Amino acid sequence: MDFSIVTDTAGANVSELGTALRDLLTDKVNQKYDKYDISIGIAIRCLPESYGRKSFVRYTKSDNYLTIDFCVSVEDYETKYKVEQKFELGKVFLLWLDKGLTNKTFKENNPDFDNESFKDYVVMLGEENGWFNDTINWELEFT
Repeated sequence: MDFSIVTDTAGANVSELGTALRDLLTDKVNQKYDKYDISIGIAIRCLPESYGRKSFVRYTKSDNYLTIDFCVSVEDYETKYKVEQKFELGKVFLLWLDKGLTNKTFKENNPDFDNESFKDYVVMLGEENGWFNDTINWELEFT
């Protein structure tokens, strides 16, 4: 497996938060799922609404590459505390991960890949490190 996360941001704390997710997830996910010849690339973008950037999922069969590219509004994120940005980014990340993993062509071409187990593993790693919680942990803002 080649699992990767990149960021493209124009502000807020999304670049730092995306880097934290990358550092938390990529090595562990790649090790656990190393027997699969699959690439999953996630692009996290935080850009001005005026750019009109659209989020998307794309699967390229020839490379067995699933691209999950999502964009959040810099105007929206700049009005939030960092802990709020982390909470919201985590929700959006999982929403788009779901959209990618349920891509019909990706599933058809990778029948032995357990999408649910993969997502559960990502969520478990995140929850162990303050991501993907049901509520905002305001204590994190003041530490």
